[in-house]
Amino acid sequence: MKKYQGNNKIGNIFESDKQIITDLIIPKGKEIRAHHVPYTVVVVPVKGNVVFAGENFREEIKPGIVVRLQPNEKHELKALTDSEIIVVKSCLEQ
Repeated sequence: MKKYQGNNKIGNIFESDKQIITDLIIPKGKEIRAHHVPYTVVVVPVKGNVVFAGENFREEIKPGIVVRLQPNEKHELKALTDSEIIVVKSCLEQ
């Protein structure tokens, strides 16, 4: 077991060939345009409120609400307040 912790800066807090964990700091009003990655993605809000959108999905997420995406699923987001999210990208066996 190993502990990893964000440092209130944007950046990867863990990286291997099968998984990347990113601490993402998003100021109020900032948008991250639609994109996709070839990983299964889990988005875990730590602080703030974010509108998270994808195909047939648009929800406000906040701490306590987790979103899981399939590989190559297009998504975008906008911070409604100063926000921090942990993004876990994993290469899972099919």
